Amino acid sequence: MITTTISDFRKSIKLYVDEVISSNEPVLINRGRNGAVLVSLDEYNVLAKTASVLQAEVGRDVVQAAQKNEFVEVDIDSL
Repeated sequence: MITTTISDFRKSIKLYVDEVISSNEPVLINRGRNGAVLVSLDEYNVLAKTASVLQAEVGRDVVQAAQKNEFVEVDIDSL
């Protein structure tokens, strides 16, 4: 993962965006104690699809358990 500061990112935004698109490697933009991550559209779409599939799987498990009057333990890290 490429790491930069907000001020350097601001100065070179086009270069960072081009790098993210060409390499598919995210950029971590530090801003004090907070930050943001820039990812390519392709990577974002993969992440969004993965989250959607995982949510559907958890939802299906919950519905099946409810129909059987069972409880389902879900680890928040697996979502």
